[in-house]
Amino acid sequence: MLKARLEHDAVFGRCLAVAEPVQRGDLLVEELPFAFGPKRDSGIVCLGCHQYLQFGEDGDSLDRCELCDWPLCGVCAGGDDDGIHHRSECVVFSAARVTFAGNVSEDGVCTQLDCITPLRLVCGWSRGCLRSGWKAARQGGV
Repeated sequence: MLKARLEHDAVFGRCLAVAEPVQRGDLLVEELPFAFGPKRDSGIVCLGCHQYLQFGEDGDSLDRCELCDWPLCGVCAGGDDDGIHHRSECVVFSAARVTFAGNVSEDGVCTQLDCITPLRLVCGWSRGCLRSGWKAARQGGV
């Protein structure tokens, strides 16, 4: 049962308001994310399960996708889901021949992975997966 609704407030704009009394810790809304990926300025992570991976200083690692050569752990590369969360960008990277350098700055950041979440959003939008979710949200179906 949904315990919240979308409202429009003159000061706050569109916001979520409770529809009935709630207790501390009550779940108001539960929904799947449109897309997810590595956080900005993270280290090198598997593009399937997001666990941290060890890459050498020269970018060498066995934890790579066979098709596009981007980071993918052995479990996600050969598992039942076959790296399902990585498929969208894999097609793009393979077709464009965009390689993963594996470079990490002194503070442990791999900026090359900052493109993954936005790319997954664009890929999802182009497939129509996100349009239905946005349409439902605009029509009040939080």
